Amino acid sequence: MHRTAHFETAQPEEWTFDAKQNPTVPGGEALAAKLRAGAERAALAVTDVSQHSYYGWRFEISCQGVTFECVLNAAREECYLTIATASILLSWFRPRRTRRALAACEGMFDALLRQLPEISSLTWS
Repeated sequence: MHRTAHFETAQPEEWTFDAKQNPTVPGGEALAAKLRAGAERAALAVTDVSQHSYYGWRFEISCQGVTFECVLNAAREECYLTIATASILLSWFRPRRTRRALAACEGMFDALLRQLPEISSLTWS
């Protein structure tokens, strides 16, 4: 199970590239840190932000006993935040619990993103 927020930021962060123009450090680290801090303020257990492959930033949160992986992909002004269950087994064995926890996480991130003045055009899919 997963949900993805699509939004725009007025403060895009630059990507870093190597000599062959391959991405080495993606933009969005500061925004990922803001989202992580907001989750922590909401009394959720969170991990540190780390680079997710070459294209984004990730951290995990525990919400209502369910662990979710949160991945932020920031492609200049256009951003995607995907919240996905860290374990597919839990969503099979406890689907209602997982859906409720996912809805709570989405609500928390929705409220947090709407409070940030640099964020606009927020939609979920």
